[in-house]
Amino acid sequence: MKVKQGILKINSLEDFLKNLGECVAVIDGRYVIDLDVVKFAVEKALKSWKDGRNIAKTLPLEILLYFCATRQIRDAIKVGVKEGISEAVVVVLKECEDKLEKFFEEKEVVRIDEERIENVKKLYGITDDEIEIVGLEKIALLIRERITLFDVFKS
Repeated sequence: MKVKQGILKINSLEDFLKNLGECVAVIDGRYVIDLDVVKFAVEKALKSWKDGRNIAKTLPLEILLYFCATRQIRDAIKVGVKEGISEAVVVVLKECEDKLEKFFEEKEVVRIDEERIENVKKLYGITDDEIEIVGLEKIALLIRERITLFDVFKS
């Protein structure tokens, strides 16, 4: 398993899914402020999958559910793969990097900025009071907390 960041160019979502649907999980870069959060969510999703406690029928979707800390597939797919050009974090689950090259240019895109902080706050239900208490530099820990709570209480 590898986690990559970069620019995803998808002209046809159908073509992308046909080539890479089971090989990768794609997370919209506008919701990622720390790659370690993605890796944490992936580890939790892989363990859940291995233990047979998965919610989704596919591993890429299970990873999205964990990343979003939700049981709601319709909410999780909002931060998933889309047509067009976008910043993305891609979790490569199988050896398919040669196919991925057609769609993906590796480049540093993960950062903390005002838009991403607002996206993350909305996605995870993080309040201004929580950020004031722990400090903005600890927002990734708040996200991990949400993912951990999801894992514990999802059943």
